[in-house]
Amino acid sequence: MMEVDGFSESDELDLNFPEEVVKAIQEILPSDDPFDAPDFNTVDYINSRFPAEQSLQHIDDVLEEMRLKITSTDDEIRTVVRSLTNVDQDGKASLLHAQEAIAELFSRFQDIKVRAGESESRVKEITRDIKQLDTAKRNLTTSINTLNHLQMLVEGVHKLQQLKARREYGEIADLLQGVMNVLDSLNRYKHIPQVADLANQVDQIRNALECQILEDFQRAFHGPNARRFAPSKELAEACLVVSILDPKVKCNIIDDVVKTQLAEYEVLFAGGESDAWLSKVDLRRKWLLKTAVEFEKTLAAMFPPTWQVPARLALAFCELTCTQLSQAMEMRTHDVDVATLLHAHKVMSELESLLIRKYVGFQANELRTPRTSVSTNPFEEAGDGSGNKPNGIKYPLNGDSTTDSAAKSPFDGAICKCFHPYLKVYLENVDKHLTEQIEKFSTEMKNYRFEHIDAEESNVVPCCGELFTIYKNVLVEFLRLGPGECLGGLTKVMQKHLCEFAGRVLRTALPKVGGNIPMPKDLNMKELTSVLAQVQTLWREGDSPPHLSDDDVRRVCSVLVSAEYCEEMTSRLESKLKARSPTTLAHSISLSHEQDLFHAVLSQCIALLVTHVETLCDPPLISMIKMNWLLEQTGDQSAYITAISQHIASAVPLVRHNLHTSRKYFTRFCDKLAATIVSKFVQQVYKCRPINSLGCEQLLLDCHALKAILLELPVVGSQVRREPPQAFVRMVVRGLARAELVLQVVMGEYDTHSDLVDKFIRILPDTTIVDFQKVIEMRSVKDRAAALETYRQKALSAAGVSSLAPGDLHHHSVTNTSIHVSSVSGGLPSPEHEMSKIARLERMLKSRRLIS
Repeated sequence: MMEVDGFSESDELDLNFPEEVVKAIQEILPSDDPFDAPDFNTVDYINSRFPAEQSLQHIDDVLEEMRLKITSTDDEIRTVVRSLTNVDQDGKASLLHAQEAIAELFSRFQDIKVRAGESESRVKEITRDIKQLDTAKRNLTTSINTLNHLQMLVEGVHKLQQLKARREYGEIADLLQGVMNVLDSLNRYKHIPQVADLANQVDQIRNALECQILEDFQRAFHGPNARRFAPSKELAEACLVVSILDPKVKCNIIDDVVKTQLAEYEVLFAGGESDAWLSKVDLRRKWLLKTAVEFEKTLAAMFPPTWQVPARLALAFCELTCTQLSQAMEMRTHDVDVATLLHAHKVMSELESLLIRKYVGFQANELRTPRTSVSTNPFEEAGDGSGNKPNGIKYPLNGDSTTDSAAKSPFDGAICKCFHPYLKVYLENVDKHLTEQIEKFSTEMKNYRFEHIDAEESNVVPCCGELFTIYKNVLVEFLRLGPGECLGGLTKVMQKHLCEFAGRVLRTALPKVGGNIPMPKDLNMKELTSVLAQVQTLWREGDSPPHLSDDDVRRVCSVLVSAEYCEEMTSRLESKLKARSPTTLAHSISLSHEQDLFHAVLSQCIALLVTHVETLCDPPLISMIKMNWLLEQTGDQSAYITAISQHIASAVPLVRHNLHTSRKYFTRFCDKLAATIVSKFVQQVYKCRPINSLGCEQLLLDCHALKAILLELPVVGSQVRREPPQAFVRMVVRGLARAELVLQVVMGEYDTHSDLVDKFIRILPDTTIVDFQKVIEMRSVKDRAAALETYRQKALSAAGVSSLAPGDLHHHSVTNTSIHVSSVSGGLPSPEHEMSKIARLERMLKSRRLIS
C-alpha cells in the first residue's frame, strides 16, 4: 500500500466542505474539471465517458488516463505537504529574529532613560541657585510692599484722626477709601498684633465718623437754627464719607431728611383734617410739586446723585398719602361716592404717571448704584414707559400680579391701591347706570323704525354698539381703579345686564307672535330648546299663524343680525376679561351662558322667518289634496307649484337683502325653510287620493319642479348667481327623493300583494308599516288587511324573526301593529314619520280612554 508522508491510501478523508467554502474556492481557483464540481456523481461521470456499449473498447485508454491523473495529483499533494514543513521552519526563524530585535530595542531604551536622568540631575544643579534667587526676590518684594502698606496704614490712621477732629470730610472721604483698600490687602496678617491694633483703630474711626456725621445732620435739621438751615459744603462732603461707611447710616440720614420734609404735610393732611378728604387731592398734588421743586433747588445738591433722595422723598409722599387717604375713607365710609372716588383716582393716577416718567429707573431697594429699568412687557411701545395702563400706570398682563422688579416702578399704584377696597361703590354705580341704559334701550327699540337699508349698510340696531362701547369704557376705567384680581365683581355685573339686554331689548323687539312665551332667567341649552319648541308649537297649531309684513321682516332680520353681533362681541369681551385677569381667576370667567341667550334670540328670529314663508306656502300645499288626481293626461307643473314659487320669489329676496351681512344665518334660514317645505310636500303626497298612474306622473313632474325651485332658493331674485352649498343640495334631493320613490311604488302594476310589498321594501327599505298603509290607501287597495298581513310577514322574515303570535288585524289596531313591526324590523323612520306615529298613538289611546 502506497503511503505519502504518513497518509495511506486506505485512509478516508471527509472532504465535504460547506457550500459557502466551496463557492469561495471556485471564485479563487476556477476549474472546468468535473472532479472539482461540488455535486460530482461517479455514475453520471462514467455514463458520460461510456455513453454506449461500443465506447467500452476505449476503456484501457481511459484507465491509463486516470492512472496518470492520480499520479499527478499525488505528486502535487506531496509537494504541498513538504512545502508546509519548510514554512514552519521559516516562521520559527523569523520569530527568533524578531525577539532578538525587540531585546536590542529595549536595551537602547534603557540607555536613553539613564542618559535622560543624568541630564535632569545636571539641570537641577545648574538652576538650584537661580530658584533660590527668585524666591528671595519674591519674598523681598512682598516684604517691601507689606511694609509700605503698613506705613501707609499707620500714616492714614494718624491723619484720619486729625481730619476727624477738624471735620474735614472732603479729605476724609478720599483717605478713608484708600485706608480701607490697604487694610483689605493686609487681611492675611491680622494675626500679627500690630496689624490687628491698626485694624481696630480703623474700626473705631469709622464708628466715630458715623456718630459724628449723624450728630451734624441732627444739629442741622433739628437744631436751634434748623429753620434758617442752608446746604453746606461740610455736610455735602460728609455724605461722600457716609457712602463709604455702613449703608445703614445712609438709610438713617435719608429717612431723617424725608421725615423732616414731610412733617408739615403729615399734619396738614391728616385723616381728620378738612383737606384730607378725596375732593381735596389736588391740594396734595400741589404740595408735592411745590416741595419737590424747592427741595431740588436747595437740599438735593447736597446729596450724591446715587442716593436718589428726591425720588425717595416722592415715594415716601406716596406711601404717606395712601395711608392718610385710607384712614379718611375708613372714617367717612358713607361719604364715599363714585364721582369723588373717580376724581381722586384720576388725580392720583396722573401724579403716579408723572413720577414714573420723572424717576425712570428708580428702585426703592437700591442703596448704592441705580439700575436702568428695562421693560419686559412685549406690548410696550418704544419710548413709552407707561406700559399698558392709561395715564402711564402699568398693569401686568395675563393675570400676573407680580412682575420683574426691574420693569415695575415703585410708584406704580403706590397711592391708588388705597381705592381698591372701595371698588364696590364703583360697581354699584355701574350697575345702576347700566340698568338705566337697558331701560332706555328698551324704550328706544319700541319706537325704532326698521327702514330699508342699502346693500353696503349694516342693520345692527345702534343700541348694540352703544352697549358694548359702554362696556369697553367701564372695563378701561375699572382697570385704572383696581388690579385684575377684582374683575370677578365687574364680570357679574356685565353678565346680569347682557341677559337683560337679550331679553328686554332684543327679544321684546320681535313681532308679538309667540311673544307670550316667558324666557327663564337662568336659561340653559335644554331650556332654550324647550322655549323654541313652545314657540313653534304655538305658531304651527295656533289659530292665527304668523304673517309678517315687510316691516316685520326687516325688524326680525335686524334683531337677528344684532343678536349675532352681540354674541360675537360677548365672546370678545370674555377673551378680554380673561386676558386682564390673573391665572387663578381667568378659568372661572365665562360668558357662555350669555352667548347662549343671544343665540336663542337668533334661533327664534330664524324660526319666525321660516314660519312666515311656510305660512305663505301652506295654502298651495293644502290645495294638493283637494285636486282630482284621476287624470287622463299630464301637463305642465300644477298651479300649486306655481303659487309656491311666487310666494318664495316674493318673500325670500327681502330676507336675503336684510341678512346680507350674515350669510351664515341666511344659509341656515334656507336650510330650515327647504326642509319644512319638503317635509310638508311629502306628507301631502300621501294624502293625494284617489290617484292613478297619470296622476302619479303629474306629481313626479311637480316634484321635479319643486326641487328646481328649492335649489334656487338661496339666489332667487338675485342678479348674482351662486352655486348653492352641497349640503343644502343633498338635503333637498334626499328629501324629495322619498316622494319620488313613493310615487314610483304607487304607479306600478302588480299582480299580487306580494309583488307590491316586495317592490315597496326594495325601494323604501327604511320605512314602516304606517308608510305602507299610506301607499295602499293611495292605490285604493280593497283588501287592505291582507296587504298589511303580507307586509308584516315579509318584514318579520327579513328581520330573521321565526314566529309571532297570530292575531286578527283590523283597522283600529293598525297603529299598534305598525309600532311593533317597526321595532322588530329595525327600521329607522324619518323624523316626520316618527312624529306621525306619536300623534296616531296618542289619538288611539285617547279613543280607548287609556289616557285622559
